[in-house]
Amino acid sequence: FDIFAPNDVYTSSNYTWITRNQRAIHALLRCIELGDCGRNQRKVVLISSHDFISPLQGGYIGGEAVWAMSTLQALENLGYTPLFASSIEAALNIHTLFGNLIKVVLATPEQIHYCHHHAPCIKTLENPAGIPSWKFLSQHFWVAGADINPLGPKWTLSPEDYHASTTYLGYSIEPQCAKHPFIPFSQRTSKQVYILAKFLKFFHPASSPAWSSEIFDAAADETGVRFIMAARHLPEETEEQKARSRQSVAKSIENVSAGRLRGEVPTQEQFYGMLGRSVALVGMGNPVLSPTPYDALCIGVPFINPILQWDRANPSDRTKWRTQHDALKDLSAPYVYHVRVGDRDGFVSAIRAAKENPIESYVPERMKMKSVEERMRKIVEWDWKKEAEMVVRARE
Repeated sequence: FDIFAPNDVYTSSNYTWITRNQRAIHALLRCIELGDCGRNQRKVVLISSHDFISPLQGGYIGGEAVWAMSTLQALENLGYTPLFASSIEAALNIHTLFGNLIKVVLATPEQIHYCHHHAPCIKTLENPAGIPSWKFLSQHFWVAGADINPLGPKWTLSPEDYHASTTYLGYSIEPQCAKHPFIPFSQRTSKQVYILAKFLKFFHPASSPAWSSEIFDAAADETGVRFIMAARHLPEETEEQKARSRQSVAKSIENVSAGRLRGEVPTQEQFYGMLGRSVALVGMGNPVLSPTPYDALCIGVPFINPILQWDRANPSDRTKWRTQHDALKDLSAPYVYHVRVGDRDGFVSAIRAAKENPIESYVPERMKMKSVEERMRKIVEWDWKKEAEMVVRARE
């Protein structure tokens, strides 16, 4: 009788991560017993960040979730054994069971901060059952706040190469992109342009939108495109604020969330369907560093990237630019069109050029799964204990 056989009675997606744990632990214990473990199977990566569990439960797929799922895919492709913990306390319990098999612990910056300020969590002379501080790595999407780990920013993984002292992991949209068919340009008969805007508030003048309603209407009139989006109100907005946001939206824009989706957030299938039938993706200035422009490029949709700040004396100097998506500011047409905010003629020209110059699927080399896997392997195999000892000695 196999007492560790996986229990597959869970039907709700809320327990998907538990089933994954059961199967992974069963496979790990069996291969250790039989002596036939696969490459890296005996190396456990313990994950307590909810950014991983939430999408497995069917939660909202934002940038952090996209990154988390790419990381999980890379770990599985490399043969590591990922185990999930629903909290930092649960992670501590799992660590007491698997100890030396656990190479690193992926936690949120907040969990790491909590752990370092609560005695039972971190391994010390007085608390030998804790988790060694050097095992903790956090995935943090932004530059700000990346230095929260007491050992330094190197223990913080970043989604983009910020050329900072953090460790660049990055992510790939290839697996998700591969699930959706490439729609030939000849079949995109509606000549629609998708607007990257989650919230209607982004169109209100107080939010400093990249393009006014007049600019959208001019582009529609002069190029023949139609604009669509799936934007909703923020829960905390008052009725008056909602009305102002709606009034700020150009007449040439169809908000499918207010129409055919009846106020609902589009599913992944609906989102990719709308994006894939578009001739361009337009940024509004927010959200910054979203994965959506990468999704668009992968399915053959160019991105119009707003330039938010630039050197007035030398506007073409990209080193001085601050854009909605700085990671793409070195990529040029026909893939990415960079337009200064408020530039009516530049915006219309970019829309026209995107409409007239279709692209094939494009994925930056750094974002291909093989590139992510190589960086992931180096991170898991890095001697973090030795690195931590060097940091401590340097501080003495």
